[in-house]
Amino acid sequence: MSRTDIKSPHGKLIAIGGKEARSSEEGMLAGSTREPAHDSGSILTHVLAEIKGPASRIEILTTASEQRSEMADMYTEAFRKLGCEQVGILDLDGRNVDSKETLQRLAAADGLFMTGGDQTRLIEKIGGSEFLKNLKRRYQQDDFTIIGTSAGAMAMSEVMINEGDSTESLLKGIVSLSRGFNFLPKTVIDTHFMSRGRFSRLAEALLMHKGMTALGICEDTALVVGDGGIARAIGSGIVMVLEAEKVRSTNFKEAKKGEAIYVEGMQIHILASGAMYSLPEKKFLLSTQPQ
Repeated sequence: MSRTDIKSPHGKLIAIGGKEARSSEEGMLAGSTREPAHDSGSILTHVLAEIKGPASRIEILTTASEQRSEMADMYTEAFRKLGCEQVGILDLDGRNVDSKETLQRLAAADGLFMTGGDQTRLIEKIGGSEFLKNLKRRYQQDDFTIIGTSAGAMAMSEVMINEGDSTESLLKGIVSLSRGFNFLPKTVIDTHFMSRGRFSRLAEALLMHKGMTALGICEDTALVVGDGGIARAIGSGIVMVLEAEKVRSTNFKEAKKGEAIYVEGMQIHILASGAMYSLPEKKFLLSTQPQ
């Protein structure tokens, strides 16, 4: 079976690189308690447009964060300022993750927004639950949108970065990996990509799993994945797409921990607003033709 033969989900994924809802003058750092700025071109405005606009019913999953109360207030206010009044908060800690109320709220929602924080905490609390099974079913079968920012976006991939050093050099052993939620198969995602210098750790993750597609998403930028696995960039920054299937030579396997890595033939695509990428075909696309 080829990649293009796999049945496409009915829902959408929106992976945000952090610092979303940014205005022209000031941005909001994911996890911050500062009041987010809003304008017609903000990432959260795009999020609502991808669902049902201000009429959307959204559940905010704050599990990844250590400041869950502040996160809940921040996003509730953010969406309400954009005209969306149907905003609920899911603070799932493992005990209430499969409660009747939780599952009913998931069933009634149009979208789920996973906040930033610690992606490993998110996996530990939600992984293997009925909630996760129902979430995946809704994404596969319904017109349902899963949104994640920062840690929430990183957890969407099949291979997940737990932690890693931000170094100038590509060194062996700088990244720790585990399994993500696998909403987006054959991918590994990193966020705050350019501002925190995360190219090297994403590149190493890819060298460890050459068949994957690595997605480095910048702040105030998101990747919208819809029908047919077509990923579209939105926001003010870029998404860097890395492929390693055509790597011709590298010392990655032989190198010792801490040694520098060389790579020949790693492919890099850079997406900005107006550019798309077919994940099944591993192909760069343009949504609009350049002038």
